[in-house]
Amino acid sequence: MDRFSESQSGANSDLLISSQREPTRHGDRFFPLARYTLSFSKDFPLLPLHWHEEAELTLIQSGSCVYHIDLCEYPVREGDIVLLPPAVLHSAGSFPKYRMQSESFVFHLNFLGIQSADICSMKYLLPFSSRDLRFPYVIPSDHAANPKLREIICRMSDLYLQQQDGYELLLKSLFFEIFSLLLPYRLTDAKDAGGSFSKSQSDKLKSVLDYIEMHYPEPLSVRDLAAICCFSEYHFMRFFKLHVGMTCTEYINTLRLEKAWQMLKKDRTPVLETALSCGFHNLSYFYRLFRKKYHMTPKEVLRQ
Repeated sequence: MDRFSESQSGANSDLLISSQREPTRHGDRFFPLARYTLSFSKDFPLLPLHWHEEAELTLIQSGSCVYHIDLCEYPVREGDIVLLPPAVLHSAGSFPKYRMQSESFVFHLNFLGIQSADICSMKYLLPFSSRDLRFPYVIPSDHAANPKLREIICRMSDLYLQQQDGYELLLKSLFFEIFSLLLPYRLTDAKDAGGSFSKSQSDKLKSVLDYIEMHYPEPLSVRDLAAICCFSEYHFMRFFKLHVGMTCTEYINTLRLEKAWQMLKKDRTPVLETALSCGFHNLSYFYRLFRKKYHMTPKEVLRQ
């Protein structure tokens, strides 16, 4: 999976690690907006389950995949648009035969002035953030609003990459135009969102993912994680695999490996210290999993 952030200079940054609540700040305090491209491949067919405080707007540029949004399944294909409000659990996985490529804008609603005491904030932004104002998560290519939305996203991309004087003002105005275009298609029934959305189940899963993020260096048992959800171990394992797309052990190992990659690549931490700090107490097991995921050994990462 190649998900790269494009900085305001247009250059690609380091690989964005996506897991549960993303620690990454999208943009900066004064310009809380970032553009990303995502490309699935045979080696990286999954964007792991995560959530962030920002909203997200994505255009599927080619191929197809399945999004999982708030524990419901949404197949998407070329031309479809995905709009996610803040704090929504989501992941994506590719079909084996198709390579999906997409372009996303991840933006904090502060960028649009949600903290202002004006009618735009009170009538539209705050309700969108709290999900009292809801739009379809997926706007398919044959939706009446889709062609105009695609035009806007393409213009946003050009503005972001070229960064001519005043581009920030134009980007902000285009986000408001998107909201105005979608208002006639707001949802009035929770069922219209697609699937049997359960906020309580989503909140339980968020709690588990946040707990893993906080305690990944420590021993983690299925029993303790199941207790967070008030589930039996058997029910929890089925629940986790169904909605995360991997077993609990696979998820924990993936998170630990991503943390290890960061320590090796950015902090130049010695291999043994990295393994222990990330919850691996068997060095040979750490080497085996690391090489399987990244196709190189930890020492080779340090030498790069």
